[in-house]
Amino acid sequence: MMIRKIFLVLILVFGFSTFINAQNNNLFFNIKGFYGDKAVLFSINGDNMQPIDTAYKQSTGSFVFFNIDILPTGVYSIYFNDSLYSEVIINKEEIVIRANANNLLASMDVRKSIENKILFDYWKYAMLVKDSIVYLEYQIRKIEQKTYDSNHPDIKKIENRINTFNKNIENYIYSQGKKYPDKFAPVLLEAYLVPDMENYNKVNPKKKYDDEDVFLREHFFDNINFGDERFLQTKVLYTSINDYIQTYGAPASTVNYNYVIDKVMAMAVGNNKVYEYCLDLFIQTFEPSVYENVLVHLIDDYYIPYYTLSGVSTVYYSHLSERIKALKPGKKSPNFVLSDPSGVEYNLYKTKGKAKMIVFYSSDCQHCADALPSLLEIAEMYKSQGLVSFGVAIDDDEKIWKKEINKFSMKWISVSDLKGLSSPLVDLFNINSTPFILLLNEDNIIMKKPMEINDIHSTLVQLLNDI
Repeated sequence: MMIRKIFLVLILVFGFSTFINAQNNNLFFNIKGFYGDKAVLFSINGDNMQPIDTAYKQSTGSFVFFNIDILPTGVYSIYFNDSLYSEVIINKEEIVIRANANNLLASMDVRKSIENKILFDYWKYAMLVKDSIVYLEYQIRKIEQKTYDSNHPDIKKIENRINTFNKNIENYIYSQGKKYPDKFAPVLLEAYLVPDMENYNKVNPKKKYDDEDVFLREHFFDNINFGDERFLQTKVLYTSINDYIQTYGAPASTVNYNYVIDKVMAMAVGNNKVYEYCLDLFIQTFEPSVYENVLVHLIDDYYIPYYTLSGVSTVYYSHLSERIKALKPGKKSPNFVLSDPSGVEYNLYKTKGKAKMIVFYSSDCQHCADALPSLLEIAEMYKSQGLVSFGVAIDDDEKIWKKEINKFSMKWISVSDLKGLSSPLVDLFNINSTPFILLLNEDNIIMKKPMEINDIHSTLVQLLNDI
């Protein structure tokens, strides 16, 4: 039997949420035993935080943020002199909270705010449950060490107790949702729960799942309403989407990542703001990555169609997509004419070779320093078979460039325009990170953009042996 974890506890540790309802409502926070004089309120948007207001301690000892009704519903962070921290949910509601600096969470006393009452009651119970589960898991380890039997009957009994604790957590959240259907706190708490396969199978007997991994791949987001804009003012979408990428984008591949993207974007299509957030999150994730075909999928199938209809310029990403597609295996590589340290010019197209390896690197790049010895070894290993290798430095300092050549005893063709990141090569070859490697055939057709040393060897063996 699988032990379900309280994921919310792990994600929102010491997070406080506060909601506000009414005109000219304020947020009062009084912390006994805290001697700082300033509190800063931050908005939360995924992994981004922005300071939006500052409160100074009043004569009553309280920190007061006024007119919080103007803020959109969601989770906000408060930092007290950078030494104490909590999260609050604001939802057009007067908020009055008292606590003790020695134990902020356990002492939290919500005098006003139904939202926060729901939330902090949950927290106090969840922390007690967490402590109990930690102890029970310790008991399981002791039994396993003693019996060498992970299926021991006593372990099964303890696992059942743990599952009961977790089920009680879920039931509390669901009960609050029924009791307060117009409040955000239960919605927020439920969004952090991992969907339960057993519950799903009971409700959908004709669509039963036997494999929990398959179930979660298809139902991971069941507890999140992508049409609810309030989640934009939380970490919910950011956390859940990134978890899904890491779990179901694995093993890392274009096919798996595209599946993740299509799954999420299909759910986000009903709300423009949520759609834009999800699209932006994916582009931020994959634009700097080596998975260029995933980025092309995002741009061509989502970004350009959506923003063209919205009247927003798509020139930058349209150009980026075209650059990537122009550099796909099977396409002819762009040419370059660059000089070596002695001033001798080399024309890529006019340099004859049965195969060509181009290594774009930077002299101040540690990843490059780690990879160069193996790449230089490959260049020498296949040279006699007809491989011509170029080391193209994305540098702007001639002395550093030459020093790097001597340091690694580079015997390949070392060239650079010494324009650093301003070099036209960066755009021409869509270089997002270094080292960046291209393998060409004798006609300068791109055969591979290898990501591992084994990819280089296997491709060169085929090219140099006419396989």
